Amino acid sequence: MKKNRMLSVKWRSHFQAKLLCAFLLCTLIPLCIIGGISYSVSYHIAEQRILNASISSDEQLNMQINERLSHVESVANALQYDMYTLGQSDSTMEYLSALTDVRNDVSLFKSTFNLYYACIFLPSDRLGANERLYFFPLDEFKEYSVPETSLENPGTSSIWFYQKNVSVPLLISGTEESRNCIACCRILKDTETKEIAYAYIIFLDISEFSGYLEESFADKNLSSYILTDQGTIIAHNAPVNPPEADGALLSQLKESSSPILYKDNITYHCVQLQNGWYHITEIPDSYIQENVQVLIQSILITLLCSLPLTLLVIIAISGKLTKKIRLLSRAMEHLTLDSPEEDLSELIPPGKDPETYDEIDRLGLAFQKMQISLKDNMQSILDLSLTEEKLKYQLLQSQINPHFLYNILGSIQTCQSIGKLDIADQMLTNLTRFYRMTLRKSGDLISIKDELEIARLYLEIEKLCHNDNLSWEFDLEDGIENFLICKFTLQPFLENSILHGLSQRTPRIHLHITAVYGEDTVIITIKDNGIGISEKQLAELRHTLDSKAVNYEKHFGIGNVNKRISSPHFGNGHISIESRLYHGTVITIEFDQMEEEYEESNDC
Repeated sequence: MKKNRMLSVKWRSHFQAKLLCAFLLCTLIPLCIIGGISYSVSYHIAEQRILNASISSDEQLNMQINERLSHVESVANALQYDMYTLGQSDSTMEYLSALTDVRNDVSLFKSTFNLYYACIFLPSDRLGANERLYFFPLDEFKEYSVPETSLENPGTSSIWFYQKNVSVPLLISGTEESRNCIACCRILKDTETKEIAYAYIIFLDISEFSGYLEESFADKNLSSYILTDQGTIIAHNAPVNPPEADGALLSQLKESSSPILYKDNITYHCVQLQNGWYHITEIPDSYIQENVQVLIQSILITLLCSLPLTLLVIIAISGKLTKKIRLLSRAMEHLTLDSPEEDLSELIPPGKDPETYDEIDRLGLAFQKMQISLKDNMQSILDLSLTEEKLKYQLLQSQINPHFLYNILGSIQTCQSIGKLDIADQMLTNLTRFYRMTLRKSGDLISIKDELEIARLYLEIEKLCHNDNLSWEFDLEDGIENFLICKFTLQPFLENSILHGLSQRTPRIHLHITAVYGEDTVIITIKDNGIGISEKQLAELRHTLDSKAVNYEKHFGIGNVNKRISSPHFGNGHISIESRLYHGTVITIEFDQMEEEYEESNDC
């Protein structure tokens, strides 16, 4: 008896025995007590997470729908400006030119923003009103389902409504099919007569929004649909059995301050869209319970299967495992970058067959390899960081070319549309020379001489668009053209001077580009006699330069150049802008003097 008791005490003193006892006490006994509580808590947590996941997916869909509606609003704003220009045309020639611009813009917007159709309604006595492609008589405007209340006082905002069976002229669509559409309408009334002066409607195919809903909610147990402010369902993810509009539900949603409403065992997630309509997603309790039950069953089965297996594994390897862990832990505690490699021969016996290594053996082997490669990897990490930085600036530069090419191709398209084919042909020739020059210079750093030649080719292209309204001159100090500059630095500033400098008050633009020596720097100045920059816009530009930010929607070209040229690899440069409204603009670019021998090291 005494001997057995001594053996029992000795066995319990082993770490392996303590590990087994602790496992039994901490798992088996508490598992029986808290099993029911765990099940209940897990159920509610899983239920909430499934609901949150559905709502999160719904929110992403709302962002996609609102972004699409914003596209239409942007088109409506652009057309409103075009219609204002058309209305201000005094002579017949000006009116015809403005009418052509409106037609081209409508066609461009239709293809760019994937619009189903857009039509403009003009008074019957106005030229072009009976074109019947994009322009229609104002009398036909009444045939569309524009809400009567909106016609009384339309204001300047958009009027959204649901229009059935919209047909596109055969010359435009090539088909006589009609489709149900979401329509965005703008109306202008004469301030004296209160009669409609003009109107235009932009159409989006309803099937596009139904596709969004079906893609986001493939599970047909979830119903998702778009509801107008009048309670009409116009798009849904259940084309076979679409839901029916519930007027009482819509009233409750409008009165509720929360986007989530629970009614009749269904959770409704309702979000008001940008145009005042509603996107509603129905999440029934049956859907949540079905998914929760699968989760809970999976957890319970996993636990029941893992428990005996874990117990057997601990009994089999706990003794050997604890020794290996202790050795490995001690080696890790003493690991530093300047310490000698730890001897782990006890952990991995030299004569042991590698095929018989367990996880701890392999961990020890990996630790030994880590000690050997740790110092080598530090330098590799530094090299990779430098390479990553260079790639970032190479990406920024690569984004300038498409931005420039888009603008030039737009100018060529405009020349072709108004019949100036000789100018368009010359622009294509100059554009070919321009890209032959830029592509021939593959490095990120090129000589100032080459950069000025690229700038001259660009100005030649722009001059074709502006007749004799554009002139320039270069003024360089001797020898300065041999220093290096970050490629494609000048063109965005020249483009802005021309694009934003021309106005009725400044119909002619003259650019004066100078390059002088600073204190171990090169100072390039671009001065124009354009309309200048307002104080608010100038403050925005200076903020962009100071923050070194690249905004893809605003001041992209200037921000891109500023980001690249401010890098230590490209001259530690900085850019400043001075301007007064109606007194022109002066742009100063200053960067370190870099000579030819550095070009290879800075070439990504």
